[in-house]
Amino acid sequence: MKKKKALLYNLLFVICLFLLQTSTFAQSTQEPIYQCAPCGCTSDGKHFHQPGNCPSCGMELVLVTTPFNSLKKLDKPLNVAILLYHHAQVLDYAGPYDVFVAGGENFNVYTVAETEDEVITMPNLSVNPQYSIFNSPTPDILIVPGGMWSTVSEKTKDWIKTASKEADYVFSICTGAFILAEIGLLDGLEATTHRAGITNLKNNYPKIKKVKDDQRFVDNGKIITSAGVSAGIDTSFYLMSKILGEDWAKAAAKNLEYPYFTKE
Repeated sequence: MKKKKALLYNLLFVICLFLLQTSTFAQSTQEPIYQCAPCGCTSDGKHFHQPGNCPSCGMELVLVTTPFNSLKKLDKPLNVAILLYHHAQVLDYAGPYDVFVAGGENFNVYTVAETEDEVITMPNLSVNPQYSIFNSPTPDILIVPGGMWSTVSEKTKDWIKTASKEADYVFSICTGAFILAEIGLLDGLEATTHRAGITNLKNNYPKIKKVKDDQRFVDNGKIITSAGVSAGIDTSFYLMSKILGEDWAKAAAKNLEYPYFTKE
């Protein structure tokens, strides 16, 4: 009986050893897979069998053992309207512009101002808006930058108020929160702004539920407000993650060589 058990154990050992060697051989002879690290280009998820550069974005292909998943693609791109006005802060609008453009075909990003005439943004950068408030596509995402917000005309405020009714998200950056507060979009909500404007926002707009001074951004669902200047970039990645998932946001951040911020 003991001899039979010993033979059985030896047989099982030989079978396991054979299977291990077969698996190792299969792995060693498997054709290598190279991929473009997910960045939103049209080659995301594709397999290549030789090293080189991505034919879509030009980045160096990565040798992978576990292939990357393809990033989510929306059935229809979302319109992302970025408001411009005289003396708007450059990074407030340029940062989110770059982030959503990095989202590839998922977003149609454009600028809007009261007219299509040049806009002098702060500090002294001339920008030509793509649309006026009279011919702009209907935004799914409306981004309102900060700056010298008191220069925003009543016509433009009316357009923001109207456009916000149909938009999925309205997102202010820095002192852009004052523009939203002026037209009542922050009534009953929590909000934030540039740290230099926290007290003014609290004192001058008592209908705001709470003005927070310790958060990079405040998400009320549809209405999102961010802290000052560069916080608009972090909030843009956050909003992208809400829409497309965190893999997309991290891929876009990596592509822009920007440290990915998490709210936690």
